[in-house]
Amino acid sequence: HARVILPITAGLALALLMARPAHAQFDDLDGVYHCGTAPSAKCKNAQKPLPPFKPPPPPAPTMDELIGQIRARTITAKGIALLEKRAVAKEPRAVEALGWCKLNGIGMPADPVEAYFLYGEAARLGIPNAKKNQTAIFETRLTQKQRQLVLMREQTK
Repeated sequence: HARVILPITAGLALALLMARPAHAQFDDLDGVYHCGTAPSAKCKNAQKPLPPFKPPPPPAPTMDELIGQIRARTITAKGIALLEKRAVAKEPRAVEALGWCKLNGIGMPADPVEAYFLYGEAARLGIPNAKKNQTAIFETRLTQKQRQLVLMREQTK
C-alpha cells in the first residue's frame, strides 16, 4: 500500500503547488459586488468603496432601568423624553412613573395636577394602587385652587 499511496500523495502535492489562484468575482457577505484576486481595470473602476461602518445605536433603557434612575433621581432629559413617549403609547408603568416624576419634580418642575391625571390614567390601564395614589394626591398634595381645577377638567371629559 505504501507504494501506491506515495505516488498519489506526491501527485496531489505537486498539483496543489502548481495551481494558480482562480480569478473570481463575488458578492461579499454584505451583498456588495467585489472583484476577484486578479481583477481587470474595468472591474476595479466599477467597484465602489463601502461606506464607513456605523455601529447600531445602544438599546433604549428598559422600564426597570428608567425607574431605577427615577428612584436615584439621576434620570436625564433623554430618559424623561423616552418615558413620555412610552406614556403616550399607554405603557402602564411609564404612565405611573411619569406621574411620580411630575408629582415629585424629578427631571422636570413639579406639577401635582398633571400627576393626578396621570395616576388616573395609570389606574385605567390596570396599575394596582394607582387610584389610591390619585386620591392621596387630591387630598394631600393639591391646593384648594388646584382641586377646583381638577374637578372642572373632570366634568368636561
